[in-house]
Amino acid sequence: MSRPLAALASLVLAVLGVVVLIPDCASACSCGGFEGSQREVVERALSHPGAVFSGEVVEVDKGSQTSTVTLRVNEVWKGPQTETIQVSTRSLDAACGYPFKEGQEYLVYADEGKQGLQVNACGPTKPLSEAQADLEVLGNGETLGGSGVLSDTSGGFPPFGVMGMLVGAVAAVSLVVLLRVVRTS
Repeated sequence: MSRPLAALASLVLAVLGVVVLIPDCASACSCGGFEGSQREVVERALSHPGAVFSGEVVEVDKGSQTSTVTLRVNEVWKGPQTETIQVSTRSLDAACGYPFKEGQEYLVYADEGKQGLQVNACGPTKPLSEAQADLEVLGNGETLGGSGVLSDTSGGFPPFGVMGMLVGAVAAVSLVVLLRVVRTS
């Protein structure tokens, strides 16, 4: 091999070596972390639109860009009070997707996004087994039904709301009947 050709080959190998070693920053997840005490982190999460709840992952539907995660809810501090909640997250950990695993329980801090509730790796979501400090700050959440699992999946009126509406309807009808009786007398 001639000297100029060997020098060119060395240069090409050196350039390729440098290109291969350059990190791909555009697809790496980089989080700034959470500043403040545990109480401040939890209070900040509770003050933003979204949901804070604990639950067990029952299904992870991985898409090419976004995964949909279905959780069976145990306790709710903020957000919808339904038996199951779906959240979305990026499918790739490198794109800040949260690595939910079926069968595991989590304390979920979800933000309200254009497509519903969203979770990312930069938020305070964590396995329930690592959430003792959060749970101490949160206190007791809302659990409905005797099983520790929320039982109202209708998204409709709670039982006392239905009874109140029924009592109101009966009162309204009684008032109309009473007014007619008084007018005819």
